[in-house]
Amino acid sequence: MFRLLSLGGLAGIAVAAFSACSDSTGPGAATLSSVIPAPAATAVAASTTIALTFGRPMMAGMEQYMDLHEGDIAGPTVPMSCLWNPDRTTLTCTPGSPLAAGTQYNIHVGSGMTDDHGHMMSMDDWTTMGGQWVTGGMMGATHAGQPMAMMGAGWRQGSHYGMVFSFTTA
Repeated sequence: MFRLLSLGGLAGIAVAAFSACSDSTGPGAATLSSVIPAPAATAVAASTTIALTFGRPMMAGMEQYMDLHEGDIAGPTVPMSCLWNPDRTTLTCTPGSPLAAGTQYNIHVGSGMTDDHGHMMSMDDWTTMGGQWVTGGMMGATHAGQPMAMMGAGWRQGSHYGMVFSFTTA
């Protein structure tokens, strides 16, 4: 919580500083702490749930920027229900039915996700966690014959459309 004290010109500087960082990445930006199943995991149970843990509480509605794709990133999305824990730091998603055996899946996290203070995700170190940047070319222009919904503002940051973390079921 920020308190703004009227100290002459300092009040305007404080407001400008807060506004400048409210949509930025970098120090203070939201981070991803863990991904379950672990990236590149094999022999994952078909009944698995997907869990993303963030370093700070996330803004309401950010679950709409998380999908699970069967196969590669251009593959069909798996219907899921997603819920936040009470402090909004862990998003747990349960597929609507068991996943197919011996199949690769990609957890797709949109880079436009923001924390509860409006800071965008800082994805710079996610590749060290096993993530791969998503480009428009990876997704193609359509998805299941429909315009690609995962190319909008909530999915894109710079030239990337989030990051994927792959795993394979048993």
